[in-house]
Amino acid sequence: MKNTLTRSFHTIRARILLSTISLIVIISTVITSISYFVVSSNLQQNLVQTSETKLSFLCSSIDSNINGIKGFIRSCQISSKIKNFALEAQTENNSRKREARDFVMETYTSNASLPSQLIRLVVIGKSRSDIIQVVESPYSTITVSADAILSLPYFETLHDNQGEVSTGIIMDPFFTTKQVPMIPFVSSIGHPYKAGEIGYIFTEMSPSVITAPIKNYLSETDSYFYFRIGDYRYQYIDNTLVPYEHTFEIIEDLSSLALSGDTSIQKVRNTDGTGTSILITRPLDTKGWYVTECLDETLLSKTIFQTFFLIALIVIAASSFIGIMLSLFLSKTVNVPVKKLKARMKQIVNGNFERDSSTEWDHELGDIGKNINDLSENVLSLMNQRIEDERQKKDYEYKMLQSQINPHFIYNTLNSIKWMATIQNAPGIAEMTTSLSRLLKDISKGTTNLVDLKHELSLLDDYFTIQQYRYGGTITLHYTIEEEELTSCRILNFTLQPIVENAIFHGIGPKGSAGTIEIHIYKDEDRDIHIDVTDDGVGMDPEVAARLLENEMPTESSFFKEIGISNVHKRLQYQFGNKYGLSVSSKPGEFTTVSILLPFQKNVSEADGSL
Repeated sequence: MKNTLTRSFHTIRARILLSTISLIVIISTVITSISYFVVSSNLQQNLVQTSETKLSFLCSSIDSNINGIKGFIRSCQISSKIKNFALEAQTENNSRKREARDFVMETYTSNASLPSQLIRLVVIGKSRSDIIQVVESPYSTITVSADAILSLPYFETLHDNQGEVSTGIIMDPFFTTKQVPMIPFVSSIGHPYKAGEIGYIFTEMSPSVITAPIKNYLSETDSYFYFRIGDYRYQYIDNTLVPYEHTFEIIEDLSSLALSGDTSIQKVRNTDGTGTSILITRPLDTKGWYVTECLDETLLSKTIFQTFFLIALIVIAASSFIGIMLSLFLSKTVNVPVKKLKARMKQIVNGNFERDSSTEWDHELGDIGKNINDLSENVLSLMNQRIEDERQKKDYEYKMLQSQINPHFIYNTLNSIKWMATIQNAPGIAEMTTSLSRLLKDISKGTTNLVDLKHELSLLDDYFTIQQYRYGGTITLHYTIEEEELTSCRILNFTLQPIVENAIFHGIGPKGSAGTIEIHIYKDEDRDIHIDVTDDGVGMDPEVAARLLENEMPTESSFFKEIGISNVHKRLQYQFGNKYGLSVSSKPGEFTTVSILLPFQKNVSEADGSL
């Protein structure tokens, strides 16, 4: 089990898979890391800019509320009825007061948002002690007089800083049942004909002009809000503006991320010192008024982590999908073909050398399969050739055994005939009998023995003596030996007799006249021995000459017909190699030459003696 598991990890498929998965993991890690930093930066920028855009809408809503109140005050300031009321000395005729009051109430009721944003508005004329007051019923429990308002400790400050809020948020002094926060304003009523003021408009604005828009804004965010009115700072908590004295420690100025030049963005340390936040501050239209949104970076980190987790999940899913698809692809394109090739090799080991075309695919493994099939066919061809060679060798040996028909018995019989011919004075019979007995004695030794060329020539002389008596002396044999040393060369026994026999029966015999056989023995530059056997017989066509080394030429009277020229050629090649053997050249009507090529090899005894 352990060895199988170890082998599976060392397969090409497993290595490719491991390499690819490792590469995917590295690329995924790099992509995820880069994505984290890019997404972190982009998310921070997008969150800041989105918060800035929303904060601008919040500021616009607050400005709209404040401008609505300021518009109401401005209408009262320029109204002729209000001016007439302020100019008139106190009298029992209250017509101008009624006209002024009617104008104020008509303008007040025409704006539906004023009742929720304005606590009270008081018109005071310097020439009279009575007032015109607009107040909602919840805030009308105490009688308000001109003297009470003019005697307020902050009245002069508000008068000197008209249009600004220099007191911050304070409690309404005219409502004693509970604490009612308000933001006071003082505006002057100018003289219609000359410079100077003829009265005042005292306004108490409800903090709801600020808290109501923030409350609506908080339905979409979990941020903290701070509000600055002049030198006073407040934090929005539960729809209330609570004084806040802590100042933040600025770490980094991020105003470059702002979409508007009026927006200030700062990275600060939290009040508890455990983390950081981002403060986005925008000014309101009212001088000295600012709204600040505090973004806790833990919220940003949470968003970044969620985004990072989503990216990591997508990358893991994509990597897993790629790994599975790659595994299936490799299994189909590599694993299955490799298994088939292994099975094919096992078949060859078991002796099945037939071609299997199913392993020849259209890719590199298919080329390997094709080469394996070619190799198996070549092995099969070599085996068949080897079997055929062995069969032919056995045939040659069998044929030679057939030629040996108890040669010792025949040899003894021929010796008896020779002595009888000698006694009866028949030298021709004695010579033929002697030659034939020597031939039969060598035949009994077989044709596979290596003998000296000198011995082979001696046997050829015995054979030719017999043929001369047969043809009545009309054929002659001549030798040309360029070096006497060549006669010590080793040659297969009974190599020359079939060639000379072929020259007699198929060359000179059909001519019907005397003929000559020339044997030329010489050595070439490669120290190989050449033996040319040439007859002046009828010759032959090139086609017949080519078949001479392939087929047995039919002879009816040849003693050596079982050892034809083609057999001699094959015997020489088996013994010395394919380079050596016979070659035939002929010209019809003129000659035929059979050339024998042998390596120059001496007997071992002679070689040793020459050293």
